[in-house]
Amino acid sequence: MALSSLPWAGGPIPPSWHWGARGKPGPGVTYGIGAVAVQDRTVSMASRPFLFVRADDSHLWILWKNPADIWEWVDQGGKVDRPVGVIALDDHPNGNRPYAFVVRDRHLWMRWWNGITWIWSDQGQPASVDVLNGLGAVTVALKPTLDLAPFAVVTGSDGNAWVNWWNVLSLSWNWYNMGSPGVAIGSSMGVLAVPDERTGEQSLQVYVWDGGRQLWLGVTDMVSTRWTALGGPRYPAAISGSASAAIIISASEWPPQPCCFVLSASTGDLWACQDGTWLNMGAPPSDHHAKTGLGARSVLDMNNGSQYALVFVTDGNNSVWACRWDGTNPVWEDHGNPTGHTIDAGVGITNTQTSPAAAWLPHAFMRTTDGLVYENWEQ
Repeated sequence: MALSSLPWAGGPIPPSWHWGARGKPGPGVTYGIGAVAVQDRTVSMASRPFLFVRADDSHLWILWKNPADIWEWVDQGGKVDRPVGVIALDDHPNGNRPYAFVVRDRHLWMRWWNGITWIWSDQGQPASVDVLNGLGAVTVALKPTLDLAPFAVVTGSDGNAWVNWWNVLSLSWNWYNMGSPGVAIGSSMGVLAVPDERTGEQSLQVYVWDGGRQLWLGVTDMVSTRWTALGGPRYPAAISGSASAAIIISASEWPPQPCCFVLSASTGDLWACQDGTWLNMGAPPSDHHAKTGLGARSVLDMNNGSQYALVFVTDGNNSVWACRWDGTNPVWEDHGNPTGHTIDAGVGITNTQTSPAAAWLPHAFMRTTDGLVYENWEQ
């Protein structure tokens, strides 16, 4: 595979970024399940972030900003054994509806808003297969003439990746077996819906790590699946963790380029696997060490219509850094930290808009070592 190293460029702390303390559900946050932007057209054309977490009482909790512009934690009950992911579906006249997928008692469960109330739905499991871990969730339009639909990807006790998806033609939930790359699926590195430049059809793309030196990509159209070995970053770098995945689009080029971002503890660098090519994005200029991956999100550049990835990591000095990646040059921005607290995990990233035609504003939610949630957002 082609290998390349790229220089990094340091940037000052952006004045448009802010930190906000969002508290915690009563028992504290165990881990994040994800964040989505939700628009309630009966209230405003602006979208608002919804954050889903698993709390230390094993319940699902939602953090949202209510119509009065006040942050609230809401206990959704249930029991969460493993996270899967969250999506928002724009299929209701009043706005888009959030879905949260979790593993509970070896079944896939879904917590979703039907436009009136919250509902728990047991999605079950594939025949004779227990659901073990989540790999992610995303909305996919398999054909350009079809509506977007929810897709949740999990691993089963048979060692395969399975997709629970809503068929918009038959109006039914289905299980689809993606198989496996031929090795044990260690952990998720990101799930994306990627459009085909010729047909406009979207494919489900699932990045997984085998726990060794190999990244794998599974691509499916729900008829057939292809697994591809993507290798790893150039030695002495080796994959040690995920920084998630995102899609970038050049201002002058098509098609969209899916990127998977990984950390290398041996070298301290952040790497991108982009169309099978490994690119060294460098590390925070502070101590040249990307310590913890907090997540990534695609962001639209309103100046030229391109789409870049914003990848959040911590350095060894308890600062949060955001790396803007356009597929060519990484630009590192020091976002500092919430005073007196140490960030140890990302819990969800989403983009909001003040109106449908407005700029995308990223919101990155993070957990501190004392179980609190802080938000780093652009305004």
